[in-house]
Amino acid sequence: MNEETPETRAGRRIMAGFEGTAAPASLLARVRAGRIGGVILFKRNIETARQTGALIASLQEAALDSQLEAPLLVGIDQEGGRVSRLSDDFTLFPAARGFGDAGDHTLAREAARVTGSELEAIGVNINFAPVADILTNPECAVIGDRAFGETPEVVELMGASITTGLQEEGVAACAKHFPGIGDMAPDPHEVLPTSRITLDDLRARELKPFRHLIRRAPPACVMAAHAVFEAIDETTPASLSPVFLQDILRGDLGFRGVAVTDDLDMGAIEDPADAALRAVIAGADIALICHSEDAQERAVDAVAEAIRSGDISPEQEEASSDRIRRLKESYCRPNWRAEMLEVIGCAAHREARERIVAALKGARQSGNKGTPPYPPLSGG
Repeated sequence: MNEETPETRAGRRIMAGFEGTAAPASLLARVRAGRIGGVILFKRNIETARQTGALIASLQEAALDSQLEAPLLVGIDQEGGRVSRLSDDFTLFPAARGFGDAGDHTLAREAARVTGSELEAIGVNINFAPVADILTNPECAVIGDRAFGETPEVVELMGASITTGLQEEGVAACAKHFPGIGDMAPDPHEVLPTSRITLDDLRARELKPFRHLIRRAPPACVMAAHAVFEAIDETTPASLSPVFLQDILRGDLGFRGVAVTDDLDMGAIEDPADAALRAVIAGADIALICHSEDAQERAVDAVAEAIRSGDISPEQEEASSDRIRRLKESYCRPNWRAEMLEVIGCAAHREARERIVAALKGARQSGNKGTPPYPPLSGG
């Protein structure tokens, strides 16, 4: 670390979105300069599996040509259902609610393994899933059928199965949206939602799936939500709050992986660059900025200056850098080859999808929601 500049240390803390199905020259230049540690892909970046694999390979080549010679984290939101970024040549699955209603965790794990193997084949190494929110409020449209269900038990069971299935196939899972936003009606893509729930009530319900995952099936990452819990941190969103990122996530829940913010380009956040700095100081390891190149660059400069000034202590920076390094060592495989695409939409995966979809439909028609094979954790 002592040989790195503050800019390259700051760059590893930024995960960037971009436009187009090929890497823009400006993005490649920033990757080579060490000013970006990861990218996130959306539908706007994906036409086919082959094109996406080549896109990611070009970014990884630039990363390995940089002075850091370190691979990029490459993320995606591939939950299934309405939150699906992949093209139709991939094997695609229904939304989380179908799995929760069926109650069969083996179906969820198998679907996650198929998804994970296809993501790994194109070079994606983080999937921003599972959704660990409980649908406490049926009016919470931003979550809706993205949640496995309305009870902690079903979310715990299915979330653990998705996490395990993805990570068995070499793709890091990222549980979201910590500490749980399923009781909130406003959409953080548009405005900053608030809740008056107390910490005791949060521990008794919304936090239970996160605690369960961290204890039983630890995800490599956790994503923090843009939501204010007024009784806990009166004005600061969880994604920017040391109370949530340090005291609760790392202290109370004992999470040792990488903490990521939700997209700081959302309507809930006024200035993504300033928010990235606040998030990193508060304890986030990676700030996600999915659209604005200007905001991404300003965020790197702001975090670099905080490293120089000591606003981010050397101890804090070293701990975060070590968590990111371990994540990359565990999940980054930058040597992509076209023949790896043979798994995409293969016959075995299509058969698995047909069988899983039929089982979900059968469970819905019969009203059988299954029973967890073990009791949930008690005491929040």
